Amino acid sequence: MGGIIGLQFRRLSGRAYSVVLGFSAGVMISVVAFDLMPEAIESGGLVLAIGGLIAGVILVSLLDLLPHTHFMASDRESSRFYKTGVIVGLGIAMHNLPEGLAIGAGYAHDVTLGLGLALVIAVHNFPEGMAMACPMVIAGMKPLRVVLATMAAGVPMAIGALLGSLVGGMSSGLLSLCLGLAGGAMLFVTCDELIPDAQELGSGHSGSFGIVAGVVVGILFTSLLKV
Repeated sequence: MGGIIGLQFRRLSGRAYSVVLGFSAGVMISVVAFDLMPEAIESGGLVLAIGGLIAGVILVSLLDLLPHTHFMASDRESSRFYKTGVIVGLGIAMHNLPEGLAIGAGYAHDVTLGLGLALVIAVHNFPEGMAMACPMVIAGMKPLRVVLATMAAGVPMAIGALLGSLVGGMSSGLLSLCLGLAGGAMLFVTCDELIPDAQELGSGHSGSFGIVAGVVVGILFTSLLKV
């Protein structure tokens, strides 16, 4: 759906991207701090939960050693827009696997948690899909191919969800590790990708306002789900 929206807007302003990315970052921080990690600690204890979080950070940082770029990166030369879109898509696909793991592990623990994570991650993925689609549209790629490409970038999330549901449902200890791992991966992506790009693209405090709004909405969303 982010790719479809990207077809409608050739390019958003830097401030608009800054607010959207900041909002996504705030929501992700809220989910990790007030939903994922508390569930991980409840399932298997503090040590396993923190161990999983650290492992998630290490996993994504190792993935970052592979050739890729921040998903908001772009090149002003039109001949390189297509290449930029492809690199963006690869980066998104790499990060979608641990996000899918979070959804699957969440469902293994509680259906409401899994649904909440799916909805929140979907919100987070909207700007990613748009950021992937925009350079491809500018490069002249056909709309159908743009949409199919953004859909393909989401396939690793389905694989991760399957793995998370199978492994996470085996024991409370493994579930705690899976939730912690997913939380660490999501936290690293948020701090390493979303927040820096939001601040770089924004003017004034647009990115910061977006982050604060995202945290508030995330807290409200999490609280309502637990009512």
